[in-house]
Amino acid sequence: MRSNQSEGSGRRTMDKIKRLASISTIAAMAFVTAACANGPSQQSTEGGETSGGEPITLKMLTSRAPVHGDFGNMLVWREYEALSGVHVEWEQVPDANFAEKRNILLASGDVPDAIFRAQLQNSDIMKYGADGVFIPLNDLIERHAPNLKRIFELYPEVEKGITQPDGNIYSLPFVSDFQSANYGSKLFLNEKWMGRIGAKEPTTTEEYYALLKGFKEGDANGNGAMDEVPLTAPNIDAVINALRGFWGLGNRGSAHAMVDMDEEKGELRFIPADERYRELLEYIARLYNEKLLDEEIFTMNNPKMTAKGEADTVGSFVFVNPVPIGQTTKDDYIGMNALVGPRGDRMVSSINPKIRASGAFVITHRNAHPEETMKWVDYWYSEEGMKLFFMGVEGGTFRSLGEDRYEYVEDITHNPSGLTLDEAVGQHLAWPGAGQPTVQTEKFSKGGASYPSALEATAKVNAHFPKEVWAAFTYTSDESDVMASVGNDLTTYVNEMTVKFITGAAPFTEWGAYTDTLKRMGLEQYMQTYRQAYDRYMQ
Repeated sequence: MRSNQSEGSGRRTMDKIKRLASISTIAAMAFVTAACANGPSQQSTEGGETSGGEPITLKMLTSRAPVHGDFGNMLVWREYEALSGVHVEWEQVPDANFAEKRNILLASGDVPDAIFRAQLQNSDIMKYGADGVFIPLNDLIERHAPNLKRIFELYPEVEKGITQPDGNIYSLPFVSDFQSANYGSKLFLNEKWMGRIGAKEPTTTEEYYALLKGFKEGDANGNGAMDEVPLTAPNIDAVINALRGFWGLGNRGSAHAMVDMDEEKGELRFIPADERYRELLEYIARLYNEKLLDEEIFTMNNPKMTAKGEADTVGSFVFVNPVPIGQTTKDDYIGMNALVGPRGDRMVSSINPKIRASGAFVITHRNAHPEETMKWVDYWYSEEGMKLFFMGVEGGTFRSLGEDRYEYVEDITHNPSGLTLDEAVGQHLAWPGAGQPTVQTEKFSKGGASYPSALEATAKVNAHFPKEVWAAFTYTSDESDVMASVGNDLTTYVNEMTVKFITGAAPFTEWGAYTDTLKRMGLEQYMQTYRQAYDRYMQ
């Protein structure tokens, strides 16, 4: 770790960013609940300098989503440099190549000052934190991050979710307090189709099956052809996630795909070995075999789903919002009720935790200005910072509608060059693609999850969300080895057999052999490791 971390370094810049980073107001159900003592941020009139008189420049590596423009020319960074006096030299790597590039740099020791939108998993964070590549942030947060500390106070699970087993925090998170965005696998129904075939909205899983059958056999799109796709999704996992709560599975949310809590026994449960999971797969297999589930579900993707939606061939689909089903048909869909399953369960379990990414931002041992860097990043956790990050500049990228409501300007919402909203926004702002060190709120979120039918779908079922949603657990080095070896083997086998059971390649009479194989592959060791991480998380 570099020793040049003097409190006196960059005094003027630190004072300035401290003023910028104060929280204005955290809304009662959103974020900012009180103004910080330092007052609102002000436009900077002096450049950021070190104690030696040199301007502060930070070198940051970042992942760049396909919709992003050049970070070097992006409005949000130009604005913040003018406010903070800190200049950032960006090394931008496309998402497709980012993990490889990042890992090469981390392994070589040739690291930047910080990594923004770092896309780090907990195992990587712990490894490089323990190795000294990432510096501990606990003291820096305590002294220089009032906005993040307020988030910790409001949502203790956030601090818990980024604290590693050694007690250190090495990374800062992307947090979402936007319920519609956190409800990831929404089930949408084609309301026009239901009207054509005279169907009511289903209330049970059997009524849903009957509706899908009606779509298939009733010429629901009215074109005289048997081309209806009753149910589709970008992949089979989305279908499983959307339905599993109706079988009482996934009762601690989406961050834990294979483990939840057996409420009757009061112990952790390996979901893919449970009888309820077998019953869920039997239901999905019935949909698949009767061609009520998209025959291409195992090779699906978003563009394929959009094409089917634009052709008006989709009756029901799974996604976080209706936009990918197509511009011409997205308003035909409504969110579905929480269904009652065969055992009486009525839970919507595809809910992500508030801490959506624990490894959004890290500071490396090469950084000579950790205090200034912490203050620079803490600004994005303030109300003012969120507004700049997600909305940009009033009169430039957004306009105010009064009563604390905002909307993007016409050039973004109806881009003259035909860009999608994310593409148009991404030329000016860095939020598309998610995973940044900030907080997503409904007030400033204008993406697909804020679409009216997505908001309505969320409000319709939020009473049936899990009462407790776990963040992803953290693991020691030894535990990470188990999760990387036994855990990966189990995941691969579960995914393989899930496909075989649904398609009929493996009959359900082989369920016992399947669960026996899971045991031989080390299921008990995996669950013991999970229990250790769970116990630590709950302390």
